[in-house]
Amino acid sequence: MSYAETRYVGRRRPYAVVSDDDVRRIHEATLDVLSATGCAFHSQRALDVLEGHGATVDRESTVAKLPPELIERALGTVPRTFTLGARDPYYDLPVDGEHVYLTVDGCGVFARETDGSVRPSVKKDVLAASRLAHGLDNIGATAAIVSAQDCPEASRTLHELDACLRGSAKHAIVVSAKDADEARSLIRMAEAVAGGSRELRERPVFSAILCTVSPLHQEHGGMELAFTLAEAGIPVLLYPMPILGATAPVTPAGTAVVNNAEVVAAVTAMQLACPGARIAHAGGPTALEMRTGSYFAAVPESLLLRAVQARMAAFYGLPAGLGYGGTKAKEPDAQAAWENALAMLLEFLAGADFVFGSGLLDSSRIYAPEQLVVDDEVFGMVTRILRGVPTDDGSLAVDLIKRMGFSGDYLFDRHTRDHVHELWRAKLGETGTYDAWVGAGRPTVAAKAAVRAQEILAAEPEPFPDDLGRELDAVIAAAGREAERR
Repeated sequence: MSYAETRYVGRRRPYAVVSDDDVRRIHEATLDVLSATGCAFHSQRALDVLEGHGATVDRESTVAKLPPELIERALGTVPRTFTLGARDPYYDLPVDGEHVYLTVDGCGVFARETDGSVRPSVKKDVLAASRLAHGLDNIGATAAIVSAQDCPEASRTLHELDACLRGSAKHAIVVSAKDADEARSLIRMAEAVAGGSRELRERPVFSAILCTVSPLHQEHGGMELAFTLAEAGIPVLLYPMPILGATAPVTPAGTAVVNNAEVVAAVTAMQLACPGARIAHAGGPTALEMRTGSYFAAVPESLLLRAVQARMAAFYGLPAGLGYGGTKAKEPDAQAAWENALAMLLEFLAGADFVFGSGLLDSSRIYAPEQLVVDDEVFGMVTRILRGVPTDDGSLAVDLIKRMGFSGDYLFDRHTRDHVHELWRAKLGETGTYDAWVGAGRPTVAAKAAVRAQEILAAEPEPFPDDLGRELDAVIAAAGREAERR
């Protein structure tokens, strides 16, 4: 059995947070905005590509107006499925609408200690978080959950990927890549892991989140990065983050149009430049707390926007990768639990293929190992819910019911033994009696999660070849020297 088989849920009937007619209205509004107002592409290559295929381009403002037929043509070359490779093929993740994954996300700036204090994050925190993610069964991919702030800025993203690859054999997501030069170094590192450029294209061991800039901007470095990654076969997770009421309309439907327009504009440029580029309709639309000006990622409007985004992704035949974390809670408490659980469940019910944001607190600023363990537990429950209720003959058990009649003694029947493994089992939550809990010292969920994290980190690390480590070190060193010359 592969890891992906444990994440199989089958085809889902998405929760219709908006109707099919509503989805088409958002699509048509998107086409209207992109053809009449356009999108600002701060990349000459992007403007060249778009103009060469019929877009109206204003070089001075960098705005490209995209005709609907151009967008439809570009969307026609997007691959519907692909695989996120891993250092160990056992952990490869098919993205096909029938599997769901929980991933790490990040570039937070603080790490939480066991006593609850926080400090600026460093590379060893990225490595430790990757090791923890590797040891948690329900986490499908790792990422730099916090920034390696002790590493040179010019090569920091490379150091972060290095820590992810050394700490885990699972797929790695790059969060903070800046430009094409950095992309080329990341690709060289990944080629060393995969065994060459062809092998990397077949099984890309990393993907990259690319943030658009709201409202309606594609920045220069991001587009150059996207083209470079796409040419190497690396999946790009397009990630708008419009803020309802600040960088997008205060109405969720209006923000959904801005969010969707930024993705569709970037998809159009990428597909015209690199037909067949692997792309996910990703994102983390949020809301502004009007009384304080705070960024809120887990209020109902934010969650609804991401559920709408999942529906738009399905409309275009794109995988949906959504931010779900970002709780405002400052420690792994009830607020963190309800905000993350509601977001995770709603987004997967709406059709998300994978979600980002595990293990983070305080609007994704603080990494807490125990929160990562709690999120892993929640996802186990969510996966079971998504699998639904089978109604095959074995599950209906009509013959068994007839045979048992009125006795009700199902516990010792063979049918129970054959199917009991299908039931979800808690690893973290309380399952015993009150007296047993008191006798154990009244442990909190956070305390048990901290113990679980410590156990995983105390275990033998995932083996990492010394020669591969030297290759990665050489790429990082070369990138540092090149940055100094520039």
